[in-house]
Amino acid sequence: MSAYDDETYRDLFGLDRKSERAFADKLVAALARIDRALLPGAQTHPLLDVIAQGASGVDALCAMVERGTERERLDALDALGHVFAALPEGAPAGAPALARLRACLAKEPSPTTAALFAKVLALGGDERLLQEQLRRLADVDSGVVAAAARLCGFGRYKPAVPVLVQLVSPARFVESRAVIWALGEIGDDAALPVLQRAVANAFRVVDAVIALGKLGNVAAVGTITPLLLSGPPDERDAGYRALAWILDGHRDDGAALGALFKTLRGIIEMQLAGDEPLSGSARFHMLLCLARMGVTLDEPRVKQHLRVGVDDDAGPLAQFFARRAPRRS
Repeated sequence: MSAYDDETYRDLFGLDRKSERAFADKLVAALARIDRALLPGAQTHPLLDVIAQGASGVDALCAMVERGTERERLDALDALGHVFAALPEGAPAGAPALARLRACLAKEPSPTTAALFAKVLALGGDERLLQEQLRRLADVDSGVVAAAARLCGFGRYKPAVPVLVQLVSPARFVESRAVIWALGEIGDDAALPVLQRAVANAFRVVDAVIALGKLGNVAAVGTITPLLLSGPPDERDAGYRALAWILDGHRDDGAALGALFKTLRGIIEMQLAGDEPLSGSARFHMLLCLARMGVTLDEPRVKQHLRVGVDDDAGPLAQFFARRAPRRS
């Protein structure tokens, strides 16, 4: 049985021939053994057609939330989350839809469903809810603070950044993980110094490195590089994942960042060619970094460096990385 349907192979992976898809199935199995997070989900949403309508499908989804069965309401809420998350940055969902969801939340008896309502409202940029979360960041209960931070992250709520950066501290150990995650999701460069300081002080290093990657600021490379060279396995893996994110936004900057690219290429190629104890996930992201710096990865190099259990025909796998070198529109 194929891992994905024909449309997914064609539209997402760009594979048209049966032989390519057969190899892709083997590749999917191999990557799954490395890390399931490397693969896009194969499961479809029951309301996928409505999600595909974008903003024009919001009214129907809200109606389902208001009058559907419990299963339909949960599916519709999840679908609204997908729609709201796909909105352009800074574009809130329609005020009428958010008002309808707030009215449903006000009378929702289930704490679990109420939490889902809050997440969807945050994804929709509901100002009233996000302002309330900003106030809750001052709560004495670390659980309340963590929940508020996550909602600020879902809403990419930049007004919360000055408060969030003050909460990145060993004294706030419990809530700091959610706080750091939120700073990464918001993506404001104002968080750069405090995240760099967390790494330097060995505080929540993996979380802070991932957040630095999400910021996408090339200034974070200096903080990440020592972990690539001598960090423990989990920190090195996080470092290469973060570096791949950063390089994704600088694919066209080879002229300006030539010296940096040369250094990074040297580190990656030296480690791939040596006996470094690299995880499969790290190797995947190292190859992705090379591709985003414009390095041509032919079939033998991909097979040698990725070290997954696939057959000799690695053409589609090499194409996977080659397609990620140039920026897509």
